[in-house]
Amino acid sequence: MDHEETARPTGTPPPLRADAGGDFAGRVALVTGAARGIGAATARLLAARGAAVAVNYRKSAERAQEVVDAVTRAGGRAVALQGDVTDAEQVDALVAAVEAELGPVDVLVLNAAGIGAHEARIAPATELGWDDLELVVVRQLKALFLTTRVVLPGMTERGRGSIVAVGAALARRPAPRFLPLAVAKAGVAAAVRSLATEAGPHGVRVNAVEPNLVLTELAHGVPEQQRRAAAERAALRRNGTPEDVAEIIAFAASERAGYLTGACLLADGGTTFA
Repeated sequence: MDHEETARPTGTPPPLRADAGGDFAGRVALVTGAARGIGAATARLLAARGAAVAVNYRKSAERAQEVVDAVTRAGGRAVALQGDVTDAEQVDALVAAVEAELGPVDVLVLNAAGIGAHEARIAPATELGWDDLELVVVRQLKALFLTTRVVLPGMTERGRGSIVAVGAALARRPAPRFLPLAVAKAGVAAAVRSLATEAGPHGVRVNAVEPNLVLTELAHGVPEQQRRAAAERAALRRNGTPEDVAEIIAFAASERAGYLTGACLLADGGTTFA
């Protein structure tokens, strides 16, 4: 979340021109939850660097198509594909559609949390019920597990691939009232490390990127004073943007990070350890 003196503005990002010789030339990327925010920024960036991108969405068909249109105007290739990544049958259908439209998945970005922001309760732990915790944790881990389970076998068979999960700095430095999300994102970090040990011998890397408060549309619901305080806690004295996080995801997914696996990269502007 941001404030102008301590953060970048949140307007529409400048168009990215597709580079046929970029880091992801000839690669197919699937970005889950890519209709808006970090997912949309990542889809646009991967396409600009040469990938053919599947823009996954659950409900926001119009927003996903806007991402596809932006990629197409810039000379890239993308398709919008619906699918709830917490539903096994829909995940199977989603990956089959990606392969039919674009080809086998080389890069998987696990951005979808499996739950809408309005569905998760933010409250002191003593005011939460077990269902509140279970809802967030189970959906988050299902979104990661079900998609990875379908995509990983093809990657291992081909002897290459990169998976990047979007975690959260909350997994390392929890905050009051966010117990379910902190537990869920700690689970993401554990899953990434475990998957990395299994996939590494087959040439597949698995990493996570852990942002803190990012200036997405959802951040507009956070009071200005809280956004300003979050920015002031950061060593860089600003909040992050979706484009900031997308750059780190793209690095982790690329062959430039060919010796990086099992890592959870903080993308918090120096907040966690500032």
